[in-house]
Amino acid sequence: MVELNTLLRPTPPFDFTHIELGKTYTSILERDRAFPLNIALLVIDSDWNFYGYGVARSILVKDKKTVVTWELLSLFSPDEQLLYKNKFVEAGKLTGEVKE
Repeated sequence: MVELNTLLRPTPPFDFTHIELGKTYTSILERDRAFPLNIALLVIDSDWNFYGYGVARSILVKDKKTVVTWELLSLFSPDEQLLYKNKFVEAGKLTGEVKE
């Protein structure tokens, strides 16, 4: 089984307080995953906070882990972050993605 992801959620200890535009990051994720490459993806944390758009530049799937090299394209303002979170959580509850 391969999990298809349309949101990019870097795993701890990723520090969202120091995230920078144009910077490249590497995140190691559990499980075999697929991401669209070179397409804008929403960057989120584990509490459904939306930070902006990023782009996956490369992925490597090996040994039940996925290594994603990605770049941050844009940052949301606090108001935009709240709007994205509220709208996604509302829709995610309907699809079962968000359990609350």
